[in-house]
Amino acid sequence: MADTTVLVTVTGPDRPGVTSVLLTAMSRHRVSLLDVEQVVIRGRLTLGVLVTCPSDAEALQDELEEAMNTVGMHVDVEVDAAIGRQPMSTHAVVILGSPVTARAFSAVSRQLAALGANIDTIRGIADYPVTGMELMVTAIDSGPDTDSRLRTALAEVAVTEQVDVAVERAGLARRGKRLIVFDVDSTLIQGEVIE
Repeated sequence: MADTTVLVTVTGPDRPGVTSVLLTAMSRHRVSLLDVEQVVIRGRLTLGVLVTCPSDAEALQDELEEAMNTVGMHVDVEVDAAIGRQPMSTHAVVILGSPVTARAFSAVSRQLAALGANIDTIRGIADYPVTGMELMVTAIDSGPDTDSRLRTALAEVAVTEQVDVAVERAGLARRGKRLIVFDVDSTLIQGEVIE
């Protein structure tokens, strides 16, 4: 009998011990982890876990519902042997604005869809004094001109919607880059200076 792929999504108020309770219940069914992702927004937790289950997936579902009820969380279990692994994102798109409006975000996502790029993940990277969001996307065409097509199309949206948009190839080389910009006065030193 082949392993069954199961997607478990837990939602509710964030509190210590939720992940522990979930994984303890899963461990009794000898599941193997394929992917895990968690986000907390304003105290609300969403935790997704993709596993393979060698035993009875319905028994796993019953136990997870009972376990998550003990910590006041809602759990949704989707049993689907056809779920595959997510491909690695090809590009990172960063949107900065003061503010980033729903209209601007909609325009960026609409342009990405028109170019055949899928948004894999979205995370907030800044909230004051500007709002920053990082979108990891997968372009169906990853040829040499893909970068310039994405940049050109999103630059037009940036001008229209009055936000800043940056496009960069995803990968390990990108993770090593960091930039911090701030003034020296009262940030690194106590006192005022003239440069």
